[in-house]
Amino acid sequence: MVFQKNELSENNRRLWERFVGGDLKAWERIFTLFYKDLYGYGLKLSARPELTRDGIHELFVELWNRREHLGDVKSVKAYLLASLRRKLLKKIKEERKYTADLKNNEAGYTNKVQFSPEEVIIKRETQKSKVQALYSAFEHLSDRQKEVLYLKYFNGMSYDEIEEILGINYQSIRNHIYRAVKRLRIILDENNSEIAISLLPFVLTFFI
Repeated sequence: MVFQKNELSENNRRLWERFVGGDLKAWERIFTLFYKDLYGYGLKLSARPELTRDGIHELFVELWNRREHLGDVKSVKAYLLASLRRKLLKKIKEERKYTADLKNNEAGYTNKVQFSPEEVIIKRETQKSKVQALYSAFEHLSDRQKEVLYLKYFNGMSYDEIEEILGINYQSIRNHIYRAVKRLRIILDENNSEIAISLLPFVLTFFI
């Protein structure tokens, strides 16, 4: 059976209600359902697998311990991504504060959204050149533009969900997407790329 996004969201909310009510199986199911998305997003923010994994596990322990104080959520996925984002950025900030030589350690302490060629799954060589061109163009975007596009196209998040995760309003999100797509269009045109900007969502699916 194929579920629409709103049906899946409703199922996830019911699962959340069971978890908040003390259902351990529901808590475990939420962890299983969203771990991959959380891990992928965490790596974009921290670029450190161990820090990301620790952050996810700490988050779920805290959720279980605080379940009686948690209320309803519009989007379980958005709530979890937003919570992990705050946790990781707090950890990064704390580590920076207590790092004696910041300049020598900054490489592994980034909150920039990273896109690397190694993360691209390519089935045909014709796709490879197009994806590589898009990857190169992405490097010219601002960190916030990259993060908004990552959430919108990689994770399929709605504007409301992105607003919850990043703490910025709807119009700001629209502006970031508009400017990012405009910038990509200019860069791809300048490089005579054959990628049509209208195919951006499709091409982005090759990044994981």
